[in-house]
Amino acid sequence: MVWIEKYAVFLSFVTAFAVTYMSIPALIRLSLVKKLYDEPDDRKLHNRRTSSLGGVGIVGGFLFAFIINTIHIPNAQLNAILAALIVLFVTGVKDDLFPMVPYKKFLGQLIAIGIVTVLGDVRLTSLYGLADIWELPYYISVGLSMFFYIGIINSFNFIDGINGLSASLGVIVSLAFGLWFWKFEETFFLILCLSMTGSLLAFLRYNLFSAKIFMGDSGSMVLGFFAAILTINFLKVNELSFDSGAYFLHIDAMLYALAVIVIPVVDTLRVVAIRVFVKRTSPFHPDRNHIHHVLLDIGCTHPLATLILVVVNLFFILLINSL
Repeated sequence: MVWIEKYAVFLSFVTAFAVTYMSIPALIRLSLVKKLYDEPDDRKLHNRRTSSLGGVGIVGGFLFAFIINTIHIPNAQLNAILAALIVLFVTGVKDDLFPMVPYKKFLGQLIAIGIVTVLGDVRLTSLYGLADIWELPYYISVGLSMFFYIGIINSFNFIDGINGLSASLGVIVSLAFGLWFWKFEETFFLILCLSMTGSLLAFLRYNLFSAKIFMGDSGSMVLGFFAAILTINFLKVNELSFDSGAYFLHIDAMLYALAVIVIPVVDTLRVVAIRVFVKRTSPFHPDRNHIHHVLLDIGCTHPLATLILVVVNLFFILLINSL
């Protein structure tokens, strides 16, 4: 047990990477044998049958590494987080195998969010000086938190449209918040970040170039949930560290958090605005108005489009850090 505690942070990354890396080829073969693949069509950007069960490998590697390396670290929110994650994962797998109508998928998201917000009490409790608002009343806090979770979960779900993009943005989220959890000496959340980083990097080996597998909704929704959890806890931990020398003062922490998730958030706001106010359709109606579609239409390849958006994301993070 002592050696696990000592090397848990390093082992979380290695274990997650190894489990996901070894499981993805088996998932690809299973998808081909059982015909559990995503069929190409006029809107989709791939031209061959491709497995959409990458989320199974990502979540499997992430969960195994995270749980086994946090056995020695008590956390009151853990059960609620895991229960909510399982609900989202099962909903995503169901949608990947047998596409669901939007309201059923939305219901699964609401159940998961209710678990983590109400039962786990993982919620936004302050606006940290934005509009001169500090502590939020409980019911406003719950409502705002649920809206935030829904927005971030679906922003990662929406932007998962080209090879490597969601996973690469997920790595940025993991490392950008993980760096500060390391400085705050928050080992529990640091292990959470490195477990996800390891799984996503292993997945990228099979997804970035000539994609052999997609993460599907089971991966993208869990990734969005993971990003929301990290954002909320980063804001809380930073504020609690204020008296001992916080790295961000109040609203600056919110700006940093926004910079970390800026690409999926801005893309989602833009696409939803076009769908609702221009096309007068459902915000969940699929189209080709995402940022990555624009980049592909001007001649970028999938890896190049992903690289451009990753660089833009990193630029915003470095910009906020330098202010």
